[in-house]
Amino acid sequence: MSIEAILQGTPVWVWFLLAYLLSRGFKAMQGATAPLGKLAIVPVVFAAWGLLHLMKEPAAGWNTGLGWIVGAVAGIGIGVVLARRSGLTVDRVKKTVTLPGSIVPLALMLLTFASKFWLGVELAITHAGTDSLYVVLDGLVSGLVAGIFAGRFLVYCLAFRPASASASTLASPETLAERV
Repeated sequence: MSIEAILQGTPVWVWFLLAYLLSRGFKAMQGATAPLGKLAIVPVVFAAWGLLHLMKEPAAGWNTGLGWIVGAVAGIGIGVVLARRSGLTVDRVKKTVTLPGSIVPLALMLLTFASKFWLGVELAITHAGTDSLYVVLDGLVSGLVAGIFAGRFLVYCLAFRPASASASTLASPETLAERV
């Protein structure tokens, strides 16, 4: 299948999604302060989207579900490491998290989009059977992305714990330094 055919066969909503992801990624490069509740939206959306896809995909079997779980566990670890290194600060009174500008969210979003786009094309072309390689990879990528965002959010939540409890949390002492 030619690149032209792939691009013409791609639903219009996919290009709107790409434009939205690019805008959010460029905005994240500037840094911002947001309430903790607002930061929960992305992890919830990615987890729900991935799980809904698993339930609705006729070719998703138990191997695909297992791939999603393995991806999510690995993603949580990656998300924790990324968040710990981000230099986040929290304001307990306002219940906000301040994140410095970073290219990491843009890179994650573009990598996710590219991998999901490629897997979608492969699934459309091959008409894969239950738990085929592409279906399992799709589950793995979905779980990985959901896990990365969940791991980051976990560190944000743990940063609000009292300073005496921070030694046993996943949030590093450096990220917990600024407390109000």
